[in-house]
Amino acid sequence: MDAEKIKEINSIIDKVKKFIKPDSKVIVETGKIIIKINSTLKDLNISAECVKGGSIAKDTFLKNDHDIDLFVRFALNYRGKNISDILEVSLKKSFPKTTINRIHGSRDYFQFKIKNLDYEVIPVLRIHASNYQNAENITDLSPEHVSWVEKYTKLNPELNDEIRLAKQFLKSAKVYGAESYINGFSGHIVDILIIHYGSFLSMIKKFSDINNVTIKNPIIIDHENNMKNPLKELNPSKISPLIVIDPIQKDRNAAAALNAEKLSMFSEACKKFLENPSKEFFEIKKFDLENEIKNSVKELKKSYQKLKIIIIDIEPHINSKDIMGTKILKIYEDIKNQLSMMEFNALKDAWNFDFEKESAIIYLIFENKKLSETIEQTGPPLSSWIDVESFKKKHEKTFIKGNRIFSINKRKFCIPEEMIRKLITEEFIRARAKKISIREIKIL
Repeated sequence: MDAEKIKEINSIIDKVKKFIKPDSKVIVETGKIIIKINSTLKDLNISAECVKGGSIAKDTFLKNDHDIDLFVRFALNYRGKNISDILEVSLKKSFPKTTINRIHGSRDYFQFKIKNLDYEVIPVLRIHASNYQNAENITDLSPEHVSWVEKYTKLNPELNDEIRLAKQFLKSAKVYGAESYINGFSGHIVDILIIHYGSFLSMIKKFSDINNVTIKNPIIIDHENNMKNPLKELNPSKISPLIVIDPIQKDRNAAAALNAEKLSMFSEACKKFLENPSKEFFEIKKFDLENEIKNSVKELKKSYQKLKIIIIDIEPHINSKDIMGTKILKIYEDIKNQLSMMEFNALKDAWNFDFEKESAIIYLIFENKKLSETIEQTGPPLSSWIDVESFKKKHEKTFIKGNRIFSINKRKFCIPEEMIRKLITEEFIRARAKKISIREIKIL
């Protein structure tokens, strides 16, 4: 990379760092909430302490990021007790005029909103990193992640801005988020990567070329050298193209949930930024349905004369963001898969979940054509004569092609919207959405 290109990249990075720096008011308001919670815990004689967690504790949170993690660390003599129940009583006493939402999980936690800030309060046991095996729940170790990051950022405060920069870049590339419906980069992974590589630029240079990276040939990052051979020591189910050994829970791949698609998308974004640097790579664009469809249609019209666009609206059951998003993803995948099985292959499809608006959208674009009234169904191989006889009894019209038997069946649906109307009435989808309907069908 030539000196001029490096100068251009550094100029962009410096401008973005200033732009994403958060307002200190968030820290002040959060401090007031913590004082209130701790005061109530003391009044109720509960041996626990509320502390900042996540990015606000590490000072790596972004401008306009209103999601605040707080941890209430219970003394070890609460082991085996339902600390979620104990915390719920305390929170309701601390904020009697605020709606406290209890979110069910491996250990229930709480969400509430005060002064436009969204708080998530998680009860944990006070487990030290040296005793990580004694954790009852993985969240017990989260405050120790903060301590680990601070160990490095105190020595090199510039790392805070580098972590912020990486998060903004990942969000813009739509690969940030540990939620199971995203399977992207968690904040914890970003912290480890930046500390390991030393800067945002060093990190993206590494990830801009990962063509040969696979599960058999992964990128392995073990910053604290906790393992001699991660590929042999890790649980085989936790091996992934990117392996990041957790510095606290030393036998864990912190990147196990990151899927190959998101890793590939990140690599592509890194490559494009290094080739053509621009502030656009740090701009978080909101989902624009009209624009998405417009761009897709423009591209598809090069190959297809007539297109059919189907837009589906979903109102999910209210729950945690992760649970809501996961249910919507399952609906999207089910509709896509069922359509594909009946030879309705979308040329382009996508979905978007807006947690704030408690709504989701699916859109699918097809070639505007009617399928034939019959469909060919593959039967068993001729060598399985019992199955062949059974297949013949079930189907009126059968024929042999190669070493298999086939049947000709009448299609139930010849156009995709007919099938979608049927699918959205079925139990699998109805159980995962409060409301779901086709908003619009357009022919272009």
